[in-house]
Amino acid sequence: MANYTQFAPFYDAVMGDRKEATDFLLSLVREHHPNARKLLELACGTGSVLQHFGKRYELYGVDLSSSMLAVARKKVPRAILSCQNMVSFRLQQRFDVIFCVYDSINHVLSFSDWKRTLANAHKHLAQPGIFIFDINTQKKLARHIAEPAWFHPFGANFLVIKVSDAGGRVSNWNIKVFEHGKRNQYLLHEENIKEVSFPKERIIRAVRSRFSGVKVIDPDRDQPEKKGERLYFVCKK
Repeated sequence: MANYTQFAPFYDAVMGDRKEATDFLLSLVREHHPNARKLLELACGTGSVLQHFGKRYELYGVDLSSSMLAVARKKVPRAILSCQNMVSFRLQQRFDVIFCVYDSINHVLSFSDWKRTLANAHKHLAQPGIFIFDINTQKKLARHIAEPAWFHPFGANFLVIKVSDAGGRVSNWNIKVFEHGKRNQYLLHEENIKEVSFPKERIIRAVRSRFSGVKVIDPDRDQPEKKGERLYFVCKK
């Protein structure tokens, strides 16, 4: 999995504050576990999601990137954060809700490790508890591979992303950040981040082998151009 060393200092400027998507996640938490208090985010990154949870919640996060966590510690100082892999993390806590969003699980490149992540989340859940994760589907990754590179200016800098087929259902996201310096010179920061996805039915079978129930939600089901490209899985212990 990528550690976002090059991209971390620019991540928030490029990706925004994630408020709209976090509102949707909060609605799922309130619907499926209204009494939840203790929350854990896997692959919490810079804390862009955790920052929007109110003070009623105890916040925890794990992420593989120390660079991203350095930002998160400043942004969400009340959260307890740990530098660990989402597949194999170990915490001496049980949580009401564990979530893994913004297609973070797509960065886990083998399905056996997807299943390990599910098992580990289940192990760290209280009873009752829910695990919520979302994915970029195979349809969405295929669309990105077919598209030309994206160009995104932010401030005096600009970002270029090109997604290509790395073989074996894996997509490679080549990220170039051109940081503006003096006299119109630019410093290049480059990183390659890989993602993979699997058929929905296969994921559901893996979830059901660990959890008592699963609900699959397509937040874009009313938008034909985006339908079936991002799915949320709400898994009940």
